Amino acid sequence: MKNRMLMLAKGGIHEMLNSDTIVYIRVNLTYSIIKFSDGRSQAIALSLKQFEKYLPPDLFCRTHRKYIVALDHVKSVSRGDITVTGGEEIPLSKDFKQKFFSHFVVITEKTELQEEPL
Repeated sequence: MKNRMLMLAKGGIHEMLNSDTIVYIRVNLTYSIIKFSDGRSQAIALSLKQFEKYLPPDLFCRTHRKYIVALDHVKSVSRGDITVTGGEEIPLSKDFKQKFFSHFVVITEKTELQEEPL
C-alpha cells in the first residue's frame, strides 16, 4: 500500500491527512506532534503506538521511543541521528536501529578507488 489517506475527526470536522506529507511524528507528553513537509505541525491526542497501527509499515518506522519517521523523507543517517526533509535531526536509538535499516538496501562504498586491470 503506497499511499494511505488518514482522516482526522475533530469537533464534527473530518480533515484529510495524506501520509505522503508527514515527515515525522514525535510524542510530547500526552500528544503526538505531526511534522508535515510544508513545515507546519499539528498536535493530535494519540500515542505513537496508536499511530503505528494506522500508518503503512512500509512507509513509516519507529526510530526512538519518542519518534516515528517517514522513510521517504530520510535524507541521511549518521551514528545516532537521521536527517529528514527540512534538515531536522531525528534520534535513532539502538533499540530501533536494526528494524530501521531493514527497510533499506545498504551499499557500502569503498573509500579508495582501485583501477581495474584492462
